[in-house]
Amino acid sequence: MSGRWREPRSCSVIGAAHRRRGQPCQDASLAARLHTSEGEPLQLMAVADGHGNRRHWLSQVGSALACSEAEAAVQAALAQTPLTDLTGWHQLLCHELPAAIVQGWLAATAADWAERAEAAGQAYSSEAYGCTLGLVLMAPRWWGHTGLGDWDLVRLDAAGLGTLISEEACDATAGEATASLCLPRAEALFAERSSLQALAAVELEGTDLALVLSSDGVRKSCATDADFLQLCAQLCAINDPAELSAGLEQITCQGSGDDVSVAVGQWQGIPDLPEVEPQAAPDLQPSPITRRRSLRPSSVATLATLTALGLLSGSGWWLWRHRQPAALPAPVAAESARQCAKPDHIRANLNQRRPQFQQLLSGSPAEPLLAAADRDPLGALIAASRLGQLDTCSALQRELALQWRDGRMPSGSVGSHGPAPVPHSQP
Repeated sequence: MSGRWREPRSCSVIGAAHRRRGQPCQDASLAARLHTSEGEPLQLMAVADGHGNRRHWLSQVGSALACSEAEAAVQAALAQTPLTDLTGWHQLLCHELPAAIVQGWLAATAADWAERAEAAGQAYSSEAYGCTLGLVLMAPRWWGHTGLGDWDLVRLDAAGLGTLISEEACDATAGEATASLCLPRAEALFAERSSLQALAAVELEGTDLALVLSSDGVRKSCATDADFLQLCAQLCAINDPAELSAGLEQITCQGSGDDVSVAVGQWQGIPDLPEVEPQAAPDLQPSPITRRRSLRPSSVATLATLTALGLLSGSGWWLWRHRQPAALPAPVAAESARQCAKPDHIRANLNQRRPQFQQLLSGSPAEPLLAAADRDPLGALIAASRLGQLDTCSALQRELALQWRDGRMPSGSVGSHGPAPVPHSQP
C-alpha cells in the first residue's frame, strides 16, 4: 500500500476535580488498527464516559468494558462483512453492532459483579456500571460512527478546518442528562448517532483527512465551538503519547475539571485499493446536527484565551508548538492589515481569487506567488496561507480556511434517523 496511514491514537486523563476528590478516572478510550483476512485495514476509535455518581458507582469499570466490547463486536463483524459492502456496514453501525455491544457489555458487567465481594447477597444491576459510548470506524473507502450519549465527533480537512459532525441532541428539559448503556433497550438509542459516509473521489486520491472523537469534558473546557474545533486540530497534530497526555491534563486543569478522553484516526494519503464492482450507497440521509446543552462560557475557560494571556507556561505551550504562526513579509503583512481593517469585504476579495486557490490545490507551487509579493500582495497572502497558519486576524483566517474547504469536492454521505435518546442523569 502506498498510502501513509497514521496509527490511530487515544488517551484518557483523570479530571482535575475528580483527582481533588479522590475519585478514579471514569473515562476510557481505545484506538486500534484491525485487518480483514485480505489485509485491508480498518481503524477503530472509541471513547466511553462513566456517569460516576452514587447510583453508578462502578461506572469506571463500565466505561472500560464498553470500549473492549466495542472492539470485540467490530472484530466479529469484520470476519463476516467485507469493507467494500457499504450497505452492510451501514446496517451494522445502525443495528447489529449496537445490539452486539450492549449484549456483550451486559454480560461483561454481570461477570464483573459476580466476582466482587461486595456483591454478596445483592442483585446485579447494570445501573451501577452506567456509561456512554462513542465509536468511529475508518476504512479505505468510507468512515462511520455510532454510539449513544454526550460524546462529540469532529472532522478535520487537509487545511485543518474542523467541522462538528456528530453531537448528542439537546433536550431542554433534561439538563445534564445523557443516554446510557445501562438503560433498557439501549441498543435502540444508537441509531440517532449512526452514520456512514463514503469518501469522494478527490479524497481517495490522497487528501489528508482526520476524525477526532472526544468525551464531553473536552468540549466543556471551551467557551465556544470555534475554540473547540481549533483545539481538536491541535490535538490531532500530537503524535507523542506522553505529550498528548500532558495536553489533556492541561485541558482539564484549565477547563472543565472533568475527565477528558480523545481518540484520533487519520489518513495521510489513501492506500492503493483493489478494483471492486460499483455499489449503490444506501438511500438514506445523515442525522441532523442539533445544538446540545449550553457550554457555559461564563464559567469555563478556553485554552485559546489562556494562551493569549500567557497563562499556559512550561508544558502548557504544547498546544501551540505544532502550529506556530508564520511571520509575514512586509508587503503581505500590509495586505493582511488592509483586509482585516474591512472584515465585511474579505470574502468578496477572496472570491475574486478563486483561480489561485484552485491552482494551489491542484499542486501548483506557492513560492512564485510569494516571490511576487510586491506586485501581488493578496496572491502572496493566499500562497502563505497554503503553507501554514498565518499571524493575522481571526476574520481573515476564517475566510481563508473556508476558501480552501470550498475548493474541494464535497463527499456523499448516508446515515440514519432513529428514536430520541432517553435521558439518564449524570453529575
